[in-house]
Amino acid sequence: MNMTPTIFRWMLAASFVLAMLGGGIDLVITSLVPEALSSVQAASDAEMPDWRLLLVVIIGLAATVSTLAAYYGLFVFKPWAPRLAIIGTVLSLPLWPMFGVNISSGWSLALTEASNLLWGAAIATAHFSELKEKFCANR
Repeated sequence: MNMTPTIFRWMLAASFVLAMLGGGIDLVITSLVPEALSSVQAASDAEMPDWRLLLVVIIGLAATVSTLAAYYGLFVFKPWAPRLAIIGTVLSLPLWPMFGVNISSGWSLALTEASNLLWGAAIATAHFSELKEKFCANR
């Protein structure tokens, strides 16, 4: 199958929408995580030292801004976007261990994992498919 700009954009859009759904579904449908587990999560969050919380916020903001910019840049085929997508992704990796315990529903995990797979496919497509020429031609 040939990767067309339209399919690529749909892949990006689906990745973004699935990420938002995965990140928010447990907040909207609170019954997906049992109350006992939610209480344990809240207690764990309360024990996070202030310095670690500040570090998570700083790295998280940098990762979020760069990833959102990368989504936009990939969508409109900007030459800087494929590299920025990798930078934003790498910046987000140290965040997860800093959060400590993370209790999520199966739905949240499934949606987030699907988003991550599509995001990885988009980054790979931008670097290794015939579409990589669109990123060079847009300079």
